[in-house]
Amino acid sequence: MASGDERLEGLSALSDAALQIVESMESSSADLYVVVTHYDADGLAAASIIARSLMKIERPFAIRVVDQLDEETLASLPKGDYYIFVDLGSSAVEAIADKGLLPASVIDHHEPLRSSEVVNEKLRELNPHFFGLNGGKDVSASGLAYLVSKSMNTVDREAAYLAMAGAIGDRQESAQGFVGLNKLIVQEAIERGWVRRFTGLRLYGVPRQPLVKSLMYTVDPLLPGLTYDEMASQHFLESIGIALKRSDGSLTTYKDLSADEVSKLATALIKHLLMKGFSPQSANALFGLIYEFLYEPEDSSLRYAHEFAQMLNACGRLRKHGIGLAIGLGDRGKILSQAEAISLEYRRRLAQYLSLLRSDPSYVRTLSNVQVMDMRNVVDERVLGAIASIAISSYMCDLSKPLISVTYSTKGKVKVSARMHETLSKRGINLGAIIKKAAEQVGGSGGGHESAAGAIIPLESLDDFVKTVDLLIGRALKTGARF
Repeated sequence: MASGDERLEGLSALSDAALQIVESMESSSADLYVVVTHYDADGLAAASIIARSLMKIERPFAIRVVDQLDEETLASLPKGDYYIFVDLGSSAVEAIADKGLLPASVIDHHEPLRSSEVVNEKLRELNPHFFGLNGGKDVSASGLAYLVSKSMNTVDREAAYLAMAGAIGDRQESAQGFVGLNKLIVQEAIERGWVRRFTGLRLYGVPRQPLVKSLMYTVDPLLPGLTYDEMASQHFLESIGIALKRSDGSLTTYKDLSADEVSKLATALIKHLLMKGFSPQSANALFGLIYEFLYEPEDSSLRYAHEFAQMLNACGRLRKHGIGLAIGLGDRGKILSQAEAISLEYRRRLAQYLSLLRSDPSYVRTLSNVQVMDMRNVVDERVLGAIASIAISSYMCDLSKPLISVTYSTKGKVKVSARMHETLSKRGINLGAIIKKAAEQVGGSGGGHESAAGAIIPLESLDDFVKTVDLLIGRALKTGARF
């Protein structure tokens, strides 16, 4: 782990590398910049930041949202004069060059699993891992895009909002806040008067939404017996003496509560989760820092960072990424109404899948060193990673073993999303490296971070893949050496 001084040096070197990206982009006479990004919240936020910067310097662009950068995807990209890959690309720089998708810049925070940048005068790469920084915690793709935008002198409060939402969407923020470059971005936004930070209950829509809706639509962590049950949520509040409506007839929101009522609500929620079998750690995840975007309207669903992030995530994972990008580029009005509807549908699906997992343990089987969550015929491949992440963060499975979740992809393939509690990385496990190696051994592709990774593999190789991952995890645990 990098020391404080080493981290500062890394941030300085990262800024220098961002400047090289900017020089490459701005010196190009390209008639069309093609921005290629991942579909999740971080990818959509990062692409939006880059696109906003290109608009400010009056450069034409097109955005393509993809699931992964395999040979087929690279071959299908629109013809452009300059390619910008964000939130992906570091694992495919050789393929990008081989396909002639040059000149290009790669802005990616996933582990490249190489010791240095690829030397190619027509390809620039910005990746925190080359500078001793952790792309799983210190900075997301949207944070890197923010750094590029800052080097272009095009950064603004919207870029800061997107960078924060992207990092939250990539689960780089804990209840205690951010670290690394993410922390610096937040500090700058607060100092500029763009963001307010405070501590509170991290329920859906707090403090904007009526309390009943906040309980109903909270899925991370899941509130069994309350999530998606309006009557139960109403009864829960009434049972602890909190009125559903104010004296003027309007519905009670979190900000209407007195300090005593907030304490009552917090205590009751903790007791509720503990009675449902949740761990104390999971219950405590309900409390933490909340980030308010002061230049979004007070009644907007984009006013608070976690809700903003969840909306982008919903648009991408439910294959409505065009709407997510429109939000990122500044559209509101009807587009925002559509995004809100997508967000609610996404929450409904998450609640359904998570409730299914809690009620039927047969979806998860335990091997020697890993646990496998088989969601084939149940979960869409774009939603699988979110389910796996919440299962880990909500302590819904055995945290002593990595969780390997699988579902069907397209064309006879299987999508894999692997997650583990961060404590396992201290024991020598690097999921990104292990998943990449196991996937390649069975004719697939994969990679990611220390604690979160993904892969696409042939369906007929699923059993061999799982056995290989189980073996590699066991080897890492036995030796204690970094894989």
